[in-house]
Amino acid sequence: MKRRLLVVDDDEGVQRIIKRIFASAPYDVFCANDGVEAVKMALDLKPDLLLMDLDMPRMNGREALRELRRTPQTSMIPIIMLTSKDELSDKISGFEAGADDYVTKPFEASELTARVEGILRRNFRALWANPLTMLPGGPTIEEEVSRRIREKQRFAFLYLDIDNFKAFNDAYGYANGDKIIKDVANLISETGRVVGQGAAFVGHVGGDDFVVVVEPGYAEDMAKEIAERFDRDAPSHYSPEDRGRGFVIAKNRQGQEQRFPVMTLTIAIVTNENRDLDHYAKVVDIAAEIKRRLKTLADRKGSAYCKDRRLDS
Repeated sequence: MKRRLLVVDDDEGVQRIIKRIFASAPYDVFCANDGVEAVKMALDLKPDLLLMDLDMPRMNGREALRELRRTPQTSMIPIIMLTSKDELSDKISGFEAGADDYVTKPFEASELTARVEGILRRNFRALWANPLTMLPGGPTIEEEVSRRIREKQRFAFLYLDIDNFKAFNDAYGYANGDKIIKDVANLISETGRVVGQGAAFVGHVGGDDFVVVVEPGYAEDMAKEIAERFDRDAPSHYSPEDRGRGFVIAKNRQGQEQRFPVMTLTIAIVTNENRDLDHYAKVVDIAAEIKRRLKTLADRKGSAYCKDRRLDS
């Protein structure tokens, strides 16, 4: 699906240049001649990004920017200001009005495309970030895996789930439950930096489910480190009484009181080393199957991880 760019500039020559720059990229470029047209077209088109000149007739760039920012339907659209001026005061006034970036004319095509793509990438991740952990959420995770599939990269997909988290949350309250989620997010992120050599993508699907995408060679070492550290730290979140007996009493989904063990992690690892993973849904399905199998192990003690080693038939 092509992304929509709205170019707002009263100079038709600039409009043509920008159209040429993005002609071979996955963008549809629309043009407005002044701020009045820009506000109307932004409401109608819902573009992914605006490139807007500062000096225009009827309504200048700063005025249009303020109007777009106070209108709910357009307030979150990223906007790059275009201007022939390179004075600090102009940049400051643009940022104060709500601009996300600033490009001075004449501009290099490579710089403009880099700024557009960088802002769109950050905006997409921010839009779908989990509000508790600020890690990338579901759509961003899917895009990351799909990108690696498209580029034919070797990767490992780790799906992490906190076992017995609901019982802990019910017994100790949402504030303590949120702390566990944030602690796990930090643990996974730190392990990604250290064990994954900084190359790991960490995402938060939601609730107590997390994802790591990393080179296959790091996957099992990461899972082992995360599992061991979690098992070492998890008991400290319980009261001395619950910690001593090794379980917490909470109601199950049927409303009946039940004993729930101390929290552990289940980590399913899926890789495309030995099988063709051609779609994100296939990766998720295999991870869910491994996770179900791990959770039903009768003799399991503590956190567990398993890497899928099957070959395509």
